[in-house]
Amino acid sequence: MSGLGPTARDAEGRVQPDWLANARLSASGTRARHDIELDLATPELDGAGDTLKLSLKGGLQAPTAQRPGPRWLGELSALESAGRFAARLLAPARLDLSPEAASIGEARLDLGEKGRLHLQETAWSPQRSVARGTLTGLAFGPLTRADGQPRRGPGPLVLGADWNLSVGTTLDGQARLFRESGDITIEGETRTRLGLETLEAVLKASGNRLSLTAQARGSEIGSLQANAGLQAQRGADGLWSVPPDAALAGSAELDVPSIGWLGRLVPESIEAGGSLKGKVELGGTLAAPRASGRVSGRTLEIALVDQGLHLSGGEFDASFDNDRVRLDRLSFVSPNRVRPRENRIPFDRLTATPGTFTASGEVKLDSGDGDFSFRADRLPLLQRDDRWMLLSGEGTARSTWTSLVLNADFRSDAGYIEFAETPPPSLSDDVVVLGRDEEPAKGGFALTADIGVSLGNALYLSAMGLETRLAGELKLRMRPGLPMSAIGSIATVGGSYRGYGQSLVIDRGVVNFQGPLDAPGLDIVALRKGLAVEAGVAVTGSAKRPQIRLVSEPNVPDPDKLSWIVLGRAPDSGSGADLGLLLPAAQALLGGPGGGMTEELSRSLGFDSFSIGQGELNSTSRAASSRVLGSGSTVASDPSVAGQVLSVGKRLSPDLFLSFEQSLGGAETLVKLSYQLSRRLSMVARGGTDTSLDLHYGFSFR
Repeated sequence: MSGLGPTARDAEGRVQPDWLANARLSASGTRARHDIELDLATPELDGAGDTLKLSLKGGLQAPTAQRPGPRWLGELSALESAGRFAARLLAPARLDLSPEAASIGEARLDLGEKGRLHLQETAWSPQRSVARGTLTGLAFGPLTRADGQPRRGPGPLVLGADWNLSVGTTLDGQARLFRESGDITIEGETRTRLGLETLEAVLKASGNRLSLTAQARGSEIGSLQANAGLQAQRGADGLWSVPPDAALAGSAELDVPSIGWLGRLVPESIEAGGSLKGKVELGGTLAAPRASGRVSGRTLEIALVDQGLHLSGGEFDASFDNDRVRLDRLSFVSPNRVRPRENRIPFDRLTATPGTFTASGEVKLDSGDGDFSFRADRLPLLQRDDRWMLLSGEGTARSTWTSLVLNADFRSDAGYIEFAETPPPSLSDDVVVLGRDEEPAKGGFALTADIGVSLGNALYLSAMGLETRLAGELKLRMRPGLPMSAIGSIATVGGSYRGYGQSLVIDRGVVNFQGPLDAPGLDIVALRKGLAVEAGVAVTGSAKRPQIRLVSEPNVPDPDKLSWIVLGRAPDSGSGADLGLLLPAAQALLGGPGGGMTEELSRSLGFDSFSIGQGELNSTSRAASSRVLGSGSTVASDPSVAGQVLSVGKRLSPDLFLSFEQSLGGAETLVKLSYQLSRRLSMVARGGTDTSLDLHYGFSFR
């Protein structure tokens, strides 16, 4: 057995091929009539191996004038294999073996889920060989579900084949592979069937000429027809072969009436439409084939549904040969479909004719060196009533198989961008989702880009209470391995900001970019206009660390500035209602309790603590509603002044704290004196609407 392949030695030192785990051969009978049995098994891979069992019955025949050499005549009485190649002989088949000829009679084999094989005639001799048979039920995928029930739909693709070939001094006959039933399923974002109706490939032989024809047709893929031909050569030993320098000729035609099914292979928010046609010519030799052809598309559509991108009226023509692909023309003539919510945009003038996009270029197949150019004119890039934009510009792109260099200049002809008053919910940065890569896999593709962006004079923004027009220019820059950076400024032109129940006029709004895109510098001033004191907010610093302060003209103290913003007048120091409105505004505007404006107010009044919030006067906490014990009255739980409690406090010593609480919606009053006896034990004395003496013991769980 050493001649069967690479060898190894078993436990007893016998040499055997390393692809063979077990082998058993037995023979019984006489020379003229005997039985032979053979069992083979391969090593197990992934827990399974291949096995083969066969039985022969027959004997050696005496030489004759026609066959002077040895001859074995008998039958293949049994054959069964398991593993990757399952087969079982259904009935004995005649065998005739000798050095001068070999043949097997009619044989039928059951291939399990791989179908049924019928060998009608198989014979070989140096002068002539014959093969005739059929194959049916060759399935690419399980025909049944795990529970044994038939699968829904057309099921997996099932192929059949037949052949009738004769090889002698010439080649004659044909072999055919064809679809019997089922369909091809492509896994994508949505499982998609090609809707196959016809699939057939035919190989014909005549003389020394071989020709192959193939065709496919389906409701989704349209139709495909192909043919190829070459000449075979018979050697001096009588064997046929196809030499590498054999001339090759062929062609193929493709007609896809709709490419809508391609959109189902990518994320659900992408839709595609249009038709494709193509033709390919094949030439050269078998060792060095050459191909050339053209592909064209008509009525193309691409839509990113979620973003509102909808390009239509697309056409493209591309040609290719052995060394390059040329994009002769790619164009979209895309009309606008949606009117934005902004009436200041000159909509009718800008959309009187459809927007356009054109591109052309070529790429070399050996190196990937490509050179493309593109141009857009009032292209409706976004088409939603809350996200709408017309874009114009031009640029170039140079590529290799591993890099892309992009240079472009764009301008916004008009646009309207609207964001919700509150951003959508999102996961915090410290949330880790199991099974998701923390960082995207880094590929070998290098992107370099220099893009100029002009915002034009009709780009409007509505976001988080901000209503304004944007103007300015940016230069976006991207280099391999570095985050995108920007240089330039974006400025607001007029507009207002809705905040704290008021409409603030944007007096100055500039965002300066001098580096990373997510850290621009801020210079923004918004004022409440038309009052004796025009007060507002100034935002400086960077987007990552903004600094907010109150400003006014003329300049007044910060508490007065806040009063002019919220109340539209100077504050009334004796009015609890004024304080009830100002303190929450200061907390929301300038950092909350204990910082910024509230801290300044507390210091100016000589207190260590100063706060206003919803709560009940008999509790150290602030609840959703407030109830004063013994009074029978309840403070409303809404965020109005009537439901709020003013609290001021002064620390008399490290362990002694005096506080005063006053309901802003009633007459309830409470004075508290708290004394810290130990780290966990404190005593609280109350007087006023509620009189009591309490001991508090606190502990925490960890």
